[in-house]
Amino acid sequence: MNYEENFYKSMLFNSLNPFVLFNKEGKLIDYNKEAEFLFNDVAPKELYSLALSYAPHSFGFLHSFLDLQYGKDKYYAIVVGYIDEEFVGLELYKLVGTSKKLLKSADIEPVNLYSLLEISKATILGPLDIELEEIYDTSLPEIKVNINSFLVALNEYFSLFKNEKKLTIKVHLKIGEYEILDGKKYSIIVIETITKNSLNVTNLEVIGEGACINVIQAQKSIQFEFPMILD
Repeated sequence: MNYEENFYKSMLFNSLNPFVLFNKEGKLIDYNKEAEFLFNDVAPKELYSLALSYAPHSFGFLHSFLDLQYGKDKYYAIVVGYIDEEFVGLELYKLVGTSKKLLKSADIEPVNLYSLLEISKATILGPLDIELEEIYDTSLPEIKVNINSFLVALNEYFSLFKNEKKLTIKVHLKIGEYEILDGKKYSIIVIETITKNSLNVTNLEVIGEGACINVIQAQKSIQFEFPMILD
């Protein structure tokens, strides 16, 4: 491999946009660093199906603009290309917003997360006849949040499920991923509620942002993800 080829390969590997390469059978052949993170939220076979759906009709490359979300990351376009019948490549263009700022230390204080959950559940879901299954990681320590804004977000979150008959609520630490705030790496806590219904989370996303919370709508769940701030 000459210098120019090595340079382009290195640039692609370190791109902020996920890139994956498949053979004609759909087997994953190569991918960059960002795609490795993407695989935490979507299976390669789903990306292969996406590539086939938007592939050009003849050899070459085709850009398509569409709204995609995998985990907390959103994408506004993809490019699919192939120059022979052996391989097909897919690159997703990430929608990048402004970097998050850590909440001011004067605005946050230590609290037991499960105490906040109980307050919010009692307020919003308590009067309702909903069967709850709770799966909690009880090893989580006290964390620092802005209690008022966090409770407002939790109340809005649980309000989405008022018409449910049964809910499963999970709280756990996310493995293998971190949130970078003000240049510091934080572990991520996840509150996940399993639901069969499609719910509108637009207002929740706005409220969650003010509490340093990512709102993620998956196929069968809605998740809160937020940094585990201890100091």
